[in-house]
Amino acid sequence: MMNTGKKLAGLVAGGALVVSAAPAAQLALASERSALDGGGAACAVQAGEDLGAAVSEQMRVSIENVQGTFAWNQGVSADNATLSQALYQGSKYLCGAQGAEGVSDEGASDEGASSERVPSIRFIRVTGDVSHAFTASVDDFVKKAPVQKVMGCTCSGNPADGRASANAEVGGFQLAALINEADPLEGANTITFTSADGYEVALPLKYVTQRYCLVVTTVNGEDAAQAIGCANQLWLGSTAARAYARDVVAISITKEAEPPAAPGASPDANVPNVGVTKGAA
Repeated sequence: MMNTGKKLAGLVAGGALVVSAAPAAQLALASERSALDGGGAACAVQAGEDLGAAVSEQMRVSIENVQGTFAWNQGVSADNATLSQALYQGSKYLCGAQGAEGVSDEGASDEGASSERVPSIRFIRVTGDVSHAFTASVDDFVKKAPVQKVMGCTCSGNPADGRASANAEVGGFQLAALINEADPLEGANTITFTSADGYEVALPLKYVTQRYCLVVTTVNGEDAAQAIGCANQLWLGSTAARAYARDVVAISITKEAEPPAAPGASPDANVPNVGVTKGAA
């Protein structure tokens, strides 16, 4: 799907766009599982009949007079103005963890006292069930474990035709380097990110270590403060932006009796790995 674009031309008055409905595909998977589970030919035949009924009833959906354009691309990063408009000018809680709102902390300047300003966060405290609790210098880790990578950011509430999805070239440091230096104790299963305003995002430690995770300080070559309105932000691979904690000032690695659930996705979630470059009706 690299460098792919699509255009829907205006159809004549009698034209229609026909699309397939999801329930038919889901039923097809169910029938396949039934046959594999030993239901035999009878189950397969019944499933086939059910599938046929579902297809005839739900497969054809007619949309009259469709026109407009839509394009996407895996190799193009959205510019910061588009990124800000699509993902950050709406609810900060919808498309990412809330930024600083007047809570001063170690490493956060007095500018954080205003919700209209971005705090200067130079340090991140690392505590919990670890062999080495320490205060990490953001600048030092950017030098020790630098990374620059094109990643996707998609709002968890992005609908099927939504624009709240974009690719960006982000830079910062690898979270794995910070975790390795902390050296979690045996049994540690939870990692909690605390923002300057006290907002927390708790995730299974294993979930984080199995993904490409960055503490982002630049977006498309521009400081995060100017690009997306926060001093830093957690970015995780294959995860909706709802878990992208902003203005992180503390990270705690702990052993919990009941660790948090991994971020899930509803069946109709729209989390593409592409950047939407054009969309107009």
